[in-house]
Amino acid sequence: MKPIVDYEVAASVDPTPINLLTPGPDFSKYHTTWLEDKWFPFMGFVLGAGSVWLTHTINRRPFYAGLHLKLGAGIIGATALYYYKQYRTSYLADKDAMYRHYIQLHPEDFQAPERKKVGELFKEWVPVR
Repeated sequence: MKPIVDYEVAASVDPTPINLLTPGPDFSKYHTTWLEDKWFPFMGFVLGAGSVWLTHTINRRPFYAGLHLKLGAGIIGATALYYYKQYRTSYLADKDAMYRHYIQLHPEDFQAPERKKVGELFKEWVPVR
């Protein structure tokens, strides 16, 4: 049976902050899913149409009343969350680029941490009886 963690690969990873912030060649292969670009618009449609449906339910109107309002609110919600996702992605990319640039300008402040084994982290335990 193959172990969950490949220890040779995990031990060879460079833990310097610049390498942690720089995406590798396999980034898009492991960090994207088929649902990623569809989730925000779908939830925007559900929230938009659901808010109108909830309002009509509270006011005791029939389900088929105001279908055009539900559809319109769903489309507006899907569009709003689609553009929010684009804004969020570009904002986080700019933030990571700013951090990366700062680390490149000040490498002396971001030294690689010293690697320790788990046994070295714990103090010696003496039972008190």
